Amino acid sequence: MGENNSNVLKFYSDDKNILELNNATRNPLKMWEKDVALNYFPSDARILNVGCGMGREAFNLYDMGFKITAIDISEKAIIGARNLASETKRNVTFLTTNGIDLSFDDSSFDVVIIWNQTFGLMYTESKQVAFLKECKRVLKDNGIISFSGHEREYEEINYPQCLEGKKFFPYKNEDIYWEIFTMDELRDLAQKSGFNVLNCERGKIYREEEGTIIHCVCRK
Repeated sequence: MGENNSNVLKFYSDDKNILELNNATRNPLKMWEKDVALNYFPSDARILNVGCGMGREAFNLYDMGFKITAIDISEKAIIGARNLASETKRNVTFLTTNGIDLSFDDSSFDVVIIWNQTFGLMYTESKQVAFLKECKRVLKDNGIISFSGHEREYEEINYPQCLEGKKFFPYKNEDIYWEIFTMDELRDLAQKSGFNVLNCERGKIYREEEGTIIHCVCRK
C-alpha cells in the first residue's frame, strides 16, 4: 500500500472519524446523488459503491431497490456498516479493499459510483486514470460510472487558507487532503480512461449555503 493510502487508512480508522461516518449514515442522499440515481441508473442495477464509509450511500440506494456491493479501505468502517446492515436487515455486501485494486470479475456491475470525497483521495492523475480504468473493467458493456470531486474555484474563493495548489486540507494538524478539480479536469480524466461523458455539472448538496459538488456521469 502506498504512503498516500496509508494516510487515508489511518485517518478513516481513527475512532473520532469513525463516529462521524456512523452519524452520516442517517443522512439521505444528497440532491445531486438522488438525481443521478433516478436519471441514469437502470431500475434493477447492480451497483459497486467505492469508498462507502459506513454505508450512507449504500443503504439509501438499497432502499431505492438497487443491489449494492460496497467497498472501503477502512476495516473499522466496514465492520460498522456490516453491523448496521444486520441490525436493519438490509442485504448489502460490504467488503474491505486495499484502495487500489477491485477484486471482481470483468463486467460484474451495471453501475460504479465514487461519491463524496473518495475520488479526491486518489492522489495524482496517473492513479486517478488507473483506477477509473479498473472501474471500467468491472462495468458491463454500456455500464454507468458516476464520480465526483470538490470544485477548485469554490474552494479557492471560500477556503484559500486550506489550499496548497490542488491540495485541499479540510482538517487542521492532519496530513490527509483532498485533491480538487475543475469540471474540465473531470471530463479529461474520464476521457483518458476510455469513458463517454454523458454529463458533467455542478450538483446541489443539501442546503444552498453548503455550496455544490462537481460530478461526471459516463458510459462505458
